[in-house]
Amino acid sequence: MRKRAIGSWSVSRGSLLGCVGLWSGLLLGSCTSSEPVEMTKPVEEMPPKLTWKWDKSLPATASLNWASSSRGLTTLRGIIHLHSVYSHDACDGNPQPGGKPNAPCLANLRRSLCQTRQDFAMLTDHATHMGEAPFEQLLLADAQAGDELVTVMGEPVKAGSEAVGNRLRCDAKVADGQRVLLTAGGENDLMPVGLHHHLGNTETERKRAMSDGSPAAIAAFHAAGGAVLQAHGESRTLADLTALAAAGLDGMEVYNLHANIDPRIRSTHLGLDGLGAVAGLAPWFGGTPVSEGGPEPDLSVLGFLLPNQNQLGKFDALLGAGYRLLPMFGSDIHENSFKTLLADGERGDSYRRLMRWFTNHLLVRGSGPWTPAQLMDAVKSGRGYGVFEVFGSSAGFDFFAEVKAGSGSPASTAEMGEEAPLGATLKLRIPNPLPVGEVVDKRALPVMTAVVLRVAPGDSSAKVVKQQQLTASELAAPGGALLSIPTGDTASTGPGAYRVELRITPRYLLHLLGEEFKQYEREYPYLYSGVIYVRASAPQLRFDVRARQK
Repeated sequence: MRKRAIGSWSVSRGSLLGCVGLWSGLLLGSCTSSEPVEMTKPVEEMPPKLTWKWDKSLPATASLNWASSSRGLTTLRGIIHLHSVYSHDACDGNPQPGGKPNAPCLANLRRSLCQTRQDFAMLTDHATHMGEAPFEQLLLADAQAGDELVTVMGEPVKAGSEAVGNRLRCDAKVADGQRVLLTAGGENDLMPVGLHHHLGNTETERKRAMSDGSPAAIAAFHAAGGAVLQAHGESRTLADLTALAAAGLDGMEVYNLHANIDPRIRSTHLGLDGLGAVAGLAPWFGGTPVSEGGPEPDLSVLGFLLPNQNQLGKFDALLGAGYRLLPMFGSDIHENSFKTLLADGERGDSYRRLMRWFTNHLLVRGSGPWTPAQLMDAVKSGRGYGVFEVFGSSAGFDFFAEVKAGSGSPASTAEMGEEAPLGATLKLRIPNPLPVGEVVDKRALPVMTAVVLRVAPGDSSAKVVKQQQLTASELAAPGGALLSIPTGDTASTGPGAYRVELRITPRYLLHLLGEEFKQYEREYPYLYSGVIYVRASAPQLRFDVRARQK
């Protein structure tokens, strides 16, 4: 059934100022305009003609072909920075009506994790309600639904053992056989994930401990079994982040959804037009279904998606100072900021929609079923990357270093998060995100740009080592497109921290973007890799300046 349109919109600054039912959680309201006008008509050119339809779910990672599996690694997909009924501002500000968890909101979270085929989710609730609840409740286990509480090593919880994770069982009608491993953590000034227990015996002690954003807090979170990440690094100074990194910070966000939308964060910290996200979302406010020429609601992220250069720049500066960190994407989902239904009958900020936009991938060692210990090992080791799945699956992506065999020793590899000697060759395999099926219109073929970046020791920014544009035919080649970058004692390929950015122009989505399709024919960020650390040959010139804390 078609939902009521919110109103006709012109993409003018005046009307936008009167209608900011924004997804930031800061500006709520209904969309009205005193002088409704029709949207500006697009150019007469029609979008590419394609027959495939949008899939609101994601394929199970077990069904995809991952290149790193040949080296004993399994790629898991998941959400990091996720709020539940134990965050005071979740669920439209009413996470616990009558002192009990908001059942519909909790059901949405559970169902969405299954619909989008997540392998794990790292819950990061705020201190208030988190400190009030017994730790086990934070794992959202539902015995009647078939959930299973597990220890850090994945064993079923028995009397006297500590519940560290929850293997959420998906409904067979939603995702038959899917299990999602949930861990508990918090997001305040710091974002510890995968905690084993509360810090403190009383509510006051717990809330104080979770709210501590000082370097000393990192040791306390590590002692509680967790890894420590930094959310919203755009609002922390580089000096603050450096002190945290020196204290053992394990990773930080290089993209945060809230930051990319919130007018105050955009203008104050990201150097972007404060109302740019509102303007970008305007075509979706009309409520016109795709069948009637409207844009696909799940593609509304294309209206505002831009790199968070502030976070990326600080991340690179920390790499240049010698710190090793996992780059990660923060979903920051609360389901509290845009409850108006879009054309598909689903609220604009639904758990499912935002989980469909982008995810974090961790490369874990060992076999399943997966355990909290395996997740934390991957996070602390930096074996992971972020991908905007709205543009397609990253299956086929690979980034590692190949180390030549020495005298009497076999060749070896170094994974993301690991160290390789100078002279190793970086291997980058580019994924093909195009949807399966025949592309009959050449205008639909995408352009992918692969950028290999290096931060030299002591530098505060990344420099381009290699940049290459790939065609659709190159992406579709058997085995995918493979780039090799030898490291050596040169100005551009010497010791340092190497990472990859993939960028894409998604022409194959234009037929799903309504009348305004031409404005989306531009380059977007697609994938940010983990880091490979290339050290100088001499041991005394090792790139890392501190011991890695596990």
